[in-house]
Formats: sequence, structure tokens, C-alpha cells
Amino acid sequence: MAVAGAVAANVLLGAEPAAQADPASSESVAIAAQLGLTAQTGPVEPDMRQLEQLAATRSTRSAAATAAQQTQAAADQAEADRRRQAEEEAAARAAAEAAAARAAEQAAAAAAAQAAEQAAAASSSAATVDADADADESSSGAQESTRTAAAQAPSASVSTGSVAVIRNTSGAVEPQVQAAADVVVSNVPGADGITLGGTRPSATDPGGHPSGLALDYMVMSDAQLGDAIAAYHIAHWDELGVEYVIWEQRMLSSPNGSWKPMEDRGGVTANHFDHVHVNYR
Repeated sequence: MAVAGAVAANVLLGAEPAAQADPASSESVAIAAQLGLTAQTGPVEPDMRQLEQLAATRSTRSAAATAAQQTQAAADQAEADRRRQAEEEAAARAAAEAAAARAAEQAAAAAAAQAAEQAAAASSSAATVDADADADESSSGAQESTRTAAAQAPSASVSTGSVAVIRNTSGAVEPQVQAAADVVVSNVPGADGITLGGTRPSATDPGGHPSGLALDYMVMSDAQLGDAIAAYHIAHWDELGVEYVIWEQRMLSSPNGSWKPMEDRGGVTANHFDHVHVNYR
């Protein structure tokens, strides 16, 4: 009876040593349970869907990394291109500025050379003009000296050898004027062959020609003779009773005074370039 009871208990409880679970198998079942796998006996088959998801996730991460690398490479290339373009533009600007500076220097040098040439030409022209002016002045001075010498030559004599012929249209001149004219034509060579104008009513100076106290010695274009007549009157101012002399648009009021320029009256005769006007006292 005892043996029979033990056997029955083993059958009911299933507690045979051979039927007890392997500790390693129990651990695998626990891990599988944590992974959500169903514990089963026999060989374990992998879940293909989970493997595919893992592969897809890995491929996505790899593609994203590749895209990021490509994007960074493109950005690096764009930056390199930008820097290269900036360097090329800077080099081009520097070359253009250098060319402009060279052109400006060349233009400045050309302008300076032209200015120097013009200055040299102007200096040469001025020298020529000065030389011509000196020559003209020397010639004029010589002529003036000749005219002055000729005018002063008769001043030593006041003799009367000729009677001046005076053309009057408004009565005779005063006796002292006739006497002065006789002395002038007798002592100034060439004066006896010219026309002497006396009285005329149209004169604007009532104390001159209308009064018979003025004479016009008409030398015409003979300026040297005009100089001589004027100089003779200056040298014999008191003897001839001179009040003033007008000659070549100038007026002299005293023998020791200075010629004073007169206004332009518009013509050779009006400006006294063809005759010497003398007013007597």
C-alpha cells in the first residue's frame, strides 16, 4: 500500500526528475518574454517583420547621413567658389586700378610735356616780341631824337627874313600873331612852305581863332616839321608871346611844364595830328 500510494502521488504531481525544466531553458524563456516573443518548445524562428523594420531604420539613418555629407560638401564647394570668385574680382579691380593709375600718370606726363613746350614757345615768342619791341623802341627813339634835334636846331635864331602868309576868313589876325608867324617861318626850315590858318568864325574857342590870337601850322603828314615848330615855340615862349601849344592830341601850357593828353575828338585834324595849334597872348 505504501508503494502504491507513492506512485500515485508522483503521477498526479508529475514530479519526476526527468520532467523538471532546464535552468538555461527557463532563462531563455524569460528573455524571450521580455522581447515579446512567445515561449515555445522546440527551435525558435525569427520574426521577419521586425528584422525588416530594423533594416529599414538602418538604411534610413545611412541615407540621412549620406545626404548630410552631400549637403555639407555642396556648402563647402559653394563657399570655395565664392571665395575664388571674390579673389578673382579683387584681382580684376586691382588690375583695373593699376591700369587707370598708369593711364593717369601717362596723361599727366603728356600734359606736363605739352605745357613745357607751350611755355618754351611762349618764352621764345616773348623774347622775339621783346627783341622786336626793343628794336622798334630803338628805332622810335632814334626817330624821336632826330625829330627833337631837328626841332631844336633853329632855336638859336629869332631873325625875321620872311613874311608869313596867313589864310584868314574872319578878318586879320592880331599884329603880334603875324609877327610871331613871320619869325617862325623865317627860322624853322620848311615852315615857310606850309599853310597857316588864321581867323575863322566857326572855331569853338572864342579866345582862339575868332579873336585872331591863334594859328594852325598845317604840317600835314610831316611830323618832324611839326616837332620842329612846336619845339621852336617852346624855346622862344616869351619872345613869341605863346599862351599854349596843341600838338598830336597833347597840350602844353608853359615852357617848363609837361604835355597833357587830350580827349579823342575822332579824327586826325580834330586831334591835331596834321597841324600845330598855337594860341598867342
